[in-house]
Amino acid sequence: MALPYLATLGIDLGKSLITGFAGQSEADAANAQRKAAFEQELLNWRYGKKTTKLDYRHQKKQWRMDQRNEEVSRKWQDATNLQDWNFNLKIQAAEYASQMRQFNKSNQIADQQLTFNAMAQKVANEAEYRKLEDSTKEIAFQNQDIVIRALQGEGALAVKGQQGRSAEKGEQAEFAALGRNQAILAESLLSARADTQSALRKIANDKFGADLAANASRMLKPERLPTPPKPLATPITEFLKPRKPTKYDFGPRPTMGPMASSAGSWLEAGGNIASSALGGVGKEWLKFTPG
Repeated sequence: MALPYLATLGIDLGKSLITGFAGQSEADAANAQRKAAFEQELLNWRYGKKTTKLDYRHQKKQWRMDQRNEEVSRKWQDATNLQDWNFNLKIQAAEYASQMRQFNKSNQIADQQLTFNAMAQKVANEAEYRKLEDSTKEIAFQNQDIVIRALQGEGALAVKGQQGRSAEKGEQAEFAALGRNQAILAESLLSARADTQSALRKIANDKFGADLAANASRMLKPERLPTPPKPLATPITEFLKPRKPTKYDFGPRPTMGPMASSAGSWLEAGGNIASSALGGVGKEWLKFTPG
């Protein structure tokens, strides 16, 4: 009568073992999956940490490179500004020297023109004085001829033997003609002198006008332009140094967490086996117990 009981107990035992192994297998699969996920998370975390450090080193190199490039550019700009400033000073000096040469040349030409004007005036005055002198000599010669003719006329009257009133009238006529002719010559001399004075005044006026034109042609003395200010130094650019990464940049390290356990499945299987065994023993015991 124990065989059915043992068979039932064996079946229950098999079911319980199957249940236990199934629970064990599920737990192992879950743990394997969890472990794989943890290892992937840990790998990603390490990769992110390494990438962050590499990015920091790259940013630091870039920061130093930017500083060097900025320094080179700043020195080049300062050198270029200084070169341009010196070149502008040379241009300014050259322009001033050229203006001074033109100024000196204009003064030289003006002085030469004034000298020429004075010489021309002197020559013109001398020509006028010679002209007046020639006119004076000519008038003097004419006066001399008139006097001689008058004396000759008086002598002719004496030769003719005119006496008394007739002789007196002849002398008066001769002296009257002499006076008229001498008056005419005197007027001519005064007119020649007046013409000479007028010509001298015109020469002086012409010289004055020529002197004004010569002085007006003089250039104004050039003045030096103010020296341009020396170029300022190019300001130094500041670059923010990259921040060194800390643990807060990496984030918390991944944790695997608790593993799944198959103890519950085995406990359940053991409980089932125990229940089956106890239930079978109780039935068999009741069979042998008197009613």
